[in-house]
Amino acid sequence: MNGRTISLTIVAFLIGALAAAGIGVRVIEEVRADEDAASSPENVSSTTLPPAVYYVDPDETLIGSTVLVSNDVRDVNGMLAIEYDLISIAPTGPDASSGSGKTRAIFPREWRIETVGGTISGGPSSRNVTIARFEFPTGVGIDGITSVSIIDPLVAFPFDVTFELSQENASVEILDGVVIELVRTRTEGDGGLGYTIVQLAVKEVDSIAMSFTIEGVGPEWLPTSLTNDGHEVGGLPWLGGPIAKVMTFRARGVRWVEFVGSFPVSIDSSK
Repeated sequence: MNGRTISLTIVAFLIGALAAAGIGVRVIEEVRADEDAASSPENVSSTTLPPAVYYVDPDETLIGSTVLVSNDVRDVNGMLAIEYDLISIAPTGPDASSGSGKTRAIFPREWRIETVGGTISGGPSSRNVTIARFEFPTGVGIDGITSVSIIDPLVAFPFDVTFELSQENASVEILDGVVIELVRTRTEGDGGLGYTIVQLAVKEVDSIAMSFTIEGVGPEWLPTSLTNDGHEVGGLPWLGGPIAKVMTFRARGVRWVEFVGSFPVSIDSSK
C-alpha cells in the first residue's frame, strides 16, 4: 500500500466519523483541491526548444529569406550566361523556390561582374527567368572573371488594401507611387439580365515593382478579379442593378522593394 492509498483510507475514515457533524464536504473539497494543485499545468515542467537556425553554404548567397545558388556558368560566343536557383528558407508562407509556379521572393535584376578587362553589367530578362546574361569584353572569358555581385535586388513584400472610388473621387493612391483610376462604367444587356462593367486603370511609377489583383467588395460584384500583368485597363462586372455612388475594391499582391546592398555570388563550383 503506497502513501496515496493510506491517505485516502484515512480520509474515508474521517468522512465516516465526521459525517454526522456535516463537515465531510469540506474535507472532500480540500482533498480535491490538493489533487488539482498536484496535477495543474503550473506544476508540469516545460522544455524550451532552441530557435530555428539555417545554415547557408559558403558558395550560396543569402538575400533576405532566400538563398541564390548558381548552377551553371557558360560562355557562348562571347556571351556569359549564369543559371541559378532561388530557394526559400522562410519558415512559413508560400514556397518561393524556382519552378514552384508561385511568386518568387526576390528578383536579382542587376548583376555586376568584375573581369580582367573591366566591369560588365547584366541580369535576367524578367522576374520569371533564372538566367543572367552578359557580354564579355573582347578577349575575356570565364577564366578572366574576378568577382560577381548582385546589386540592390528587389524583395517581394505582400500587401492587402481596401479602397473606394466614385465619380467625384475617381482616383486613389493605394501605395506610394501606385494609383488606381476609375476610367468609365458601361451597361451591358437588357432588363433583368443587365450588368455594369467598371473599368479601372493602374498607373505605376515602376511597372516592374508590382504584381497584384483587384476585386470588387460586396455581393453585387461578380466573383472575379483583375490581374495587374502589364495591362493598364481592365473591367469588373457589377450585377447589383444601378451602380453604387461609392464603390469599394480590394487590392492584394506583392510589391517589389529594393534591398539596398551588394551581395557576392560564388560561381567557382559552377565553372
